[in-house]
Amino acid sequence: MKKSIKYVLALVLCLCFVLVGCTPKLEMPKGNIDSNGGSVVMVGDYVYYANTFVDYSSLSGNANEDKTINQNALYRVKTDEFGYTTRDDDDFIENIEKVTTKISGFNNSNMFVVGNYLYFTSPNAHKNKKGEDLFKLTTLFRVKLDGTGRQEILSTETTQGKFFLVTEETPYLLVFDNSKIIKLTIGDKLGKIETLVSDVLDVVFPTNYGKLDAFYYTTDISEQDKTAGLSGNYLHKFDLTNNNQSLISRNERETISLVAFEDGKLYYKRLDAETKDSLYYSNTMQETFENGEKVLTAVGETTSKDSTTDVISKFSIINEDNYVFEYNKKIMLNTETTPLVNEEAKIEKIYGDYVYYSTSKGLFRISYKDKKVQTVAEISNIKQGEGAVDIAGEYVYFYAKTANNSTDTYYCHRANNKIIEDGRTKVECIAEVLDEDIKENK
Repeated sequence: MKKSIKYVLALVLCLCFVLVGCTPKLEMPKGNIDSNGGSVVMVGDYVYYANTFVDYSSLSGNANEDKTINQNALYRVKTDEFGYTTRDDDDFIENIEKVTTKISGFNNSNMFVVGNYLYFTSPNAHKNKKGEDLFKLTTLFRVKLDGTGRQEILSTETTQGKFFLVTEETPYLLVFDNSKIIKLTIGDKLGKIETLVSDVLDVVFPTNYGKLDAFYYTTDISEQDKTAGLSGNYLHKFDLTNNNQSLISRNERETISLVAFEDGKLYYKRLDAETKDSLYYSNTMQETFENGEKVLTAVGETTSKDSTTDVISKFSIINEDNYVFEYNKKIMLNTETTPLVNEEAKIEKIYGDYVYYSTSKGLFRISYKDKKVQTVAEISNIKQGEGAVDIAGEYVYFYAKTANNSTDTYYCHRANNKIIEDGRTKVECIAEVLDEDIKENK
């Protein structure tokens, strides 16, 4: 195949460059940034993306070391002025380049562009003192947009962790890790790592990265309260404008589980330790906690008397008045009593008026307004779950196996939202694919 010949020539040229001391430096992109935060980010004409998606639980040995990384690396593709890719005479996409040899598409994918740097997360490639793999932990890296100057910044101490980019005049990252919320100032030079809060059970950040005045988190009750026979947890607010902490709710028998924080509203579930009632709420957080609270009443107020069999799972906010969630494996809209998607489905992404969801048949989207379903990709072997679907520019990006499915690898694909709007589908794989995973054209 011509593609194989291209690989050989590329390797030979690369070897020649190394021998003569050249640096494998890419062109530095210019332009606006789109879609900071997921597994894809767009800078001008370039799309930076994880070439493949891997579950960290499937990794072993030296799976994330530089010398072993090829298809699983972080890549980019250059598009034309209309966002389209260009192809050669054999219909292979041109202008695909490897940025750095680290896994970037996995269960906790995060990509942020700030200045000339791309910040990204990757499964921890180190080992503990016993020689055990630490892939379930997450490492934060940064690399220049031209592929040079990669730095390892920090690794989480607990499984995965949460990352949030605050785009102030001096941008910084908030990181939730192992009961701590830390602040890391970023830019051309990295700032100090500062612990804002300790002893945290959980925290919720907004979906969209940008300005943030405050965040909410929970902590365990005090030992004194436990001795007194109380249960539940405490809800706190951290004000980023003055670094002040305040106790918002201290209920002696209810446990608050944080769900989302969107457009100034806090969403959470409250479980009563005695009655086992489990109710979902929204809260404007503008008045007192009690006055701002509203019970969310879709499909009955309670999901189950037994919290261990709670059948509501994913809970996603569309806008101030509308949200969707998975109930008995079907997708419900808060204003309706019948399912929005009346088949087994998973919510993958909320974008504008659309809920993007996956089934065993492929990836689809439905408008919460007119309830019309549109096909994104009719592919049965797509990757489902956190971080597997993202949107940048006019395209929705997702991961799927190739037709012959020989290596069980999920490669990056994309579909044009404008074409989907017209009721058509056009899916292209923008990944560098193993030769044995390419379906031969007969």
